[in-house]
Amino acid sequence: MATSFDTIEDMAIVLINDYKLAKLYEQDVTKFQTYCDGILLAVAPRFSECRQALTYNLETRTFDSDLTDLEIVILSLLWRIGWWERENNNSAEIALKLKVPSSFQYNSEANNFKEKRNVIDKLYEDLNRQITNYLLLDLSSYVY
Repeated sequence: MATSFDTIEDMAIVLINDYKLAKLYEQDVTKFQTYCDGILLAVAPRFSECRQALTYNLETRTFDSDLTDLEIVILSLLWRIGWWERENNNSAEIALKLKVPSSFQYNSEANNFKEKRNVIDKLYEDLNRQITNYLLLDLSSYVY
């Protein structure tokens, strides 16, 4: 049985409070799904440790494999990281485009950027713990 993109995205989005995502969902569900699917498909290759093929069908919006709960958690963490990285990169671009001369605003933007980077780092730590747990579940299958 295939795993729906929605299963993974819903798990990730429930922990994010983004007015832009909410507005996009209210305006056009198809565009919302396309946006979310784009993030998922961009980050899925980062889960190189996955023991199942992460092949997918865009028409049905599903992964071909029946992913385990832990694989879904890992992909949802990757989705959140991808979303945060996109938000962080956006902030950096805006700050550079504005070229605000005031040191107060620059420092404020820099601190905001640093805090967002800290969130991403913490998400990566959680991701690495989850991947370690995932690999340890099948430790006996590895040849030493």
